[in-house]
Amino acid sequence: MSASLVTLAIPCRADEPALGRTLAAAAASWARTPESATHALEVLVCVNGRDGARPRADVRAFATSTGTDAVEVDVDASHPPAVPPLDGPHAVVTLVTRRAGKPLAWNLLRRYARGPVALFADADVSFTPDAFGVLLAALEAAPSAVIASAKTTCAPRAGVFEGIMAAPYGIDFPNLSPQLYAARVAGLPAVMPEDLIDPEHWLELVVGRALLVRTPDVRVAVRLPGTLADFFRQRIRIEMGKVQLARDYPGLESRGVPQPRLRAALASLGPADLARLATYVALRTVAHGIAWWRWRRGRTADVWRQAGTTKSWDAA
Repeated sequence: MSASLVTLAIPCRADEPALGRTLAAAAASWARTPESATHALEVLVCVNGRDGARPRADVRAFATSTGTDAVEVDVDASHPPAVPPLDGPHAVVTLVTRRAGKPLAWNLLRRYARGPVALFADADVSFTPDAFGVLLAALEAAPSAVIASAKTTCAPRAGVFEGIMAAPYGIDFPNLSPQLYAARVAGLPAVMPEDLIDPEHWLELVVGRALLVRTPDVRVAVRLPGTLADFFRQRIRIEMGKVQLARDYPGLESRGVPQPRLRAALASLGPADLARLATYVALRTVAHGIAWWRWRRGRTADVWRQAGTTKSWDAA
């Protein structure tokens, strides 16, 4: 592990179509950091699931654009090859596994990261150009902190439905952003349970609110579900993650950051936003009921089904 190295860790599904644009945004954000003049950047992408031809090609193209070669490591091999020593200002490594799951990918990224500080970013997000620099500065300014988190926002397309989907983002929830955060690797849990449905919420609670700092000026944007079916695919998973944490990890919730009071949160919204939020809450309540019903019957195998419209960054 080198003190003059920062790791960018990206968990990536094998069917991810938007990795290339995220890698390009990451390179631009890294170039704006003071650390880019003094530190090397190690890019680790864990492509998890069968095939993965498109994201693996995106990684190779990104490596070429940075003037280096992409190294692929088959972590499922009986004796996975070692990652070559760092040689130059960039290293690009693809960790390939035929097993699927974000907790599994996180564990592999955590294990292979060679920098003492890692930037964890989802493969399908957009973020402000100064994001990496602000996150690293926030972590540097808080020596006892383990995680510096961005604020999750959304990039809604035009239309009534996505206006409803965007309603909750008008409330400032002080949680760890699952999509973008910086972390001191040594302070992270050594292993994340691979059956977690909401891994970042578990991570936030295990690390604890005292060791988490937020940088709300750093915005990481997600695409919203564009159809009712995709909403339920995504929301049932989130609600099932809540059920899992409450049932399997009782008492852990007390380690989280206090949530905004309902009256104060609603006071920040206008009448139209309140109406959209009420509709959203009704849909979320239905999703929670379905999630609870599936959880009690052990129907968790299909919880990671892709919500395709959340990947459509090129659509208007």
